[in-house]
Amino acid sequence: MSILFLLFAPAIFAVYWLIRLQICLSRARYLVDTYGMDRKKLRKLSCGELKKLRTSIDELRHTSDAFGLEALVRPYRA
Repeated sequence: MSILFLLFAPAIFAVYWLIRLQICLSRARYLVDTYGMDRKKLRKLSCGELKKLRTSIDELRHTSDAFGLEALVRPYRA
């Protein structure tokens, strides 16, 4: 049993890592497609920072704060 675990543990870890990578890339792709942000500028952000940026954008869109949204998005535009 433990031998099977040792054989499958790296594969399970790799699948977990690939899923997290795809989620992070999906967040960046959404921001690029929706708001015209630059991919190179978004690469500098970690996955957690991308999540925080998208959450704050969604909050500003929900409150209809156009000036705040523009001020938040402008540094990342191409």
